[in-house]
Amino acid sequence: MSGQPSSSLITGVTMTSLFPRSAALAALAMLSLLAGCALPRPPVSVPISAQTAQKGVSLQRSLPQVLPDKAVPVPHSQFVLIPSESAAGLLMPIPFVSGAIGAALDRQSAEAFEKSYGQVSPYNIVLKEMQASPFFRETGGALQLQPFAFMTECVDDKYRLALVFQLQGAGWTGRYMYHLPTAYDIAEFKAPSPQVLAVLRSEMVSGARILRQLLERAALGRLESRGVKAELGSLHLVGGKAAGLVSPTLLVSRDADVLEETGDHVVVRMPGDMANAGTAGGLFFGVHYLLKSQLHTYKKL
Repeated sequence: MSGQPSSSLITGVTMTSLFPRSAALAALAMLSLLAGCALPRPPVSVPISAQTAQKGVSLQRSLPQVLPDKAVPVPHSQFVLIPSESAAGLLMPIPFVSGAIGAALDRQSAEAFEKSYGQVSPYNIVLKEMQASPFFRETGGALQLQPFAFMTECVDDKYRLALVFQLQGAGWTGRYMYHLPTAYDIAEFKAPSPQVLAVLRSEMVSGARILRQLLERAALGRLESRGVKAELGSLHLVGGKAAGLVSPTLLVSRDADVLEETGDHVVVRMPGDMANAGTAGGLFFGVHYLLKSQLHTYKKL
């Protein structure tokens, strides 16, 4: 990325004079990323093997072993909270204490969601949809599909959700994500009405159908690169400030492979590290179905 946004963030600030050394180094690493400095390339998302897909897909009711750093599973559900981050902890002289406090608060938030969102089962929704797929196997498929959903706490005081198909088998890992159209105000999301839950469930049903179709097209070789790259950013991909400081609108993918584009949506394949925090691109990896209205940045390269 251009060095201009990051230079404005650091002008006139001696970071080590404000923050503990470890926090300053973390912030400088993020600013280096924004400035486009040379960093290790993130893992590349590669298409599914048609040969492997022909051997079938079976569902697994569990969460992936690798989740974004700081992500918190909602107990007894297939929801994963991507919490916002606060800059307050950077001012504490003992960073690991502030980190422990923040993690405890995030766990409390996730546990508070259990009662309401435990009523909505991404697994059951996806199972019903996948049973209509020619690639579905009750057991013994070469690929194991773990369906779940990210719920991201965003900088604009809203929650955004994504339905996820994460697949693994034959030495391959893939991730397909449908970003739900509705963004929810904090108050209505923390105490959802039956109407909110009905909308959420309906959008997940639609998302499961779209992801099944994308998976089938990919398995048949009908969702391939067209050689079109784009710079792409969305609060659905990065919703919170990194370390509570760096605006999410500054963190975009410069290497999104545009697989499909219509008047209202895009399907892109993006590299990324699934172990990174959500505020540092942990949701980037994989194939994404996004409405154009969900993008704050979209520029073909």
